[in-house]
Amino acid sequence: MTNEEKDKKEYELALLLKSEDDMSGVLALVGTHKAEGISEPRAKRLQLSYEIKKHTEAVFAYITFKMFGDDMKALEHDLNSRADVLRFMVIASPAPAERNASSAMPPREERRPRSSTQYAAPSAPFETPKPAASKPLSNEALEKKIEEILQ
Repeated sequence: MTNEEKDKKEYELALLLKSEDDMSGVLALVGTHKAEGISEPRAKRLQLSYEIKKHTEAVFAYITFKMFGDDMKALEHDLNSRADVLRFMVIASPAPAERNASSAMPPREERRPRSSTQYAAPSAPFETPKPAASKPLSNEALEKKIEEILQ
């Protein structure tokens, strides 16, 4: 592996495109920025939760590739200026060695010890006070209450 290959980073590009036909144009654009494809692009038509640039459905596409950081900045600029790209997001993937190390659980002695104080649940569950149920009044009692209020 040459130094030039070591300087390239792995990127993941997620896109929302207007149609599936726009995918070939985006792939050509990525190729012009000296990207080395790692995975086949995947695309899926989906209904959008909200309107994006007056579109209610779009094609979600996902591509993984390697390229230099300066080329990535130029690619992001070009993707921003394309009318067929509704949205895009670029993520720099961690190196494979870093991915494996971060997903592994550290040995028991390196883990943070558990707290000696345990969470104690309240003795009685929290309840909101409910108004007391009132008994239905008779007509005589109701008339008496109305007279008290009006006086």
